Amino acid sequence: MCWSPNPDLASSSTLPAASAAAPSPRPHHAASEMDYRPSRMAVVAKHAEAFIREFFDQNPLSHVGLVTIKDGIAHRLTEIGGSPESQIKALMGKLECSGDSSLQNALDLVHGYLDQVPSYGHKEVLILYSALNTFDPGDITETIAKCKKSKIRCSVIGLAAEIFICKHLCEETGGSYTVALDESHFKELLLEHAPPPPAIAEYAAANLIKMGFPQRGAEELISICSCHKKIKSGAEGYICPRCKVNVCELPTECRTCGLTLVSSPHLARSYHHLFPVPPFDEVTPVPNRIQRGGQICFSCQQSLYNPDGQSNLHVRCPKCNQHFCLDCDIYIHESLHNCPGCESQRSIAS
Repeated sequence: MCWSPNPDLASSSTLPAASAAAPSPRPHHAASEMDYRPSRMAVVAKHAEAFIREFFDQNPLSHVGLVTIKDGIAHRLTEIGGSPESQIKALMGKLECSGDSSLQNALDLVHGYLDQVPSYGHKEVLILYSALNTFDPGDITETIAKCKKSKIRCSVIGLAAEIFICKHLCEETGGSYTVALDESHFKELLLEHAPPPPAIAEYAAANLIKMGFPQRGAEELISICSCHKKIKSGAEGYICPRCKVNVCELPTECRTCGLTLVSSPHLARSYHHLFPVPPFDEVTPVPNRIQRGGQICFSCQQSLYNPDGQSNLHVRCPKCNQHFCLDCDIYIHESLHNCPGCESQRSIAS
């Protein structure tokens, strides 16, 4: 995430023209504007906290880093990590604004962060931009081209008005650019970025990753956690299965041996993003009840025909060929993330 005095908050998942944009007066900071109550900065901070929690809930194996922009300089607020609490604590401790905003400096910093991410990871930057201009030390189009070459997807949510350079950045890198109308609209736009974007084959390569599944330490075990260098009992942390050091939270990377440490629920919650349910095919309504498999919804067991014998609009899974009503179609793709027909066939086969 990036936060600037004008507050340009960018968030990086798995992680935030010659640059003359629309001119604006500069006697005060855009983050202090009160068109959002009590101020833009307070509103962005509140919803950024909610976003970070929602992001980690939907992407438990991903990481986030925060960057602030102040006085035309991009500052690294947090290291890229998998702990929502540490990210939120650092964000809430730096709610201050001063000077100008430099979009180029922010992009240069997050490029240095994300360029080191392995090819199997998705590199994203989300910028929450309140300013109407950007004061850059060089040609920002070169920085945008550098991000595009590194396959870093940049998205921007504006709090003031549409800016050409932000739109150009998103178009070049494959991100999205939106402008919030009010606080509720801003919250809606922000939370739309919590689910992972569709995987693009040319942007990510399949690879095998070594992971460890640590267990809670014994009550009587006393050790120093590798995260905070504090003495803790075994029950307060997890034991790395490779080097046996104590870590406080999951998911994380062991600071001693470098092994990625996760819990099995984290892996299970990420599964449906890796293997999403394919879109169901729409079934053309027919005026009889003879069509096999289409008389009742396989999920809720409700009839797919109205009293006149005409079938209602419904869908069919392309893999198991079971029929579903539209309500179950929405529930399967947005909440369940598994096709009941396919799962029943799999259980029968086993």
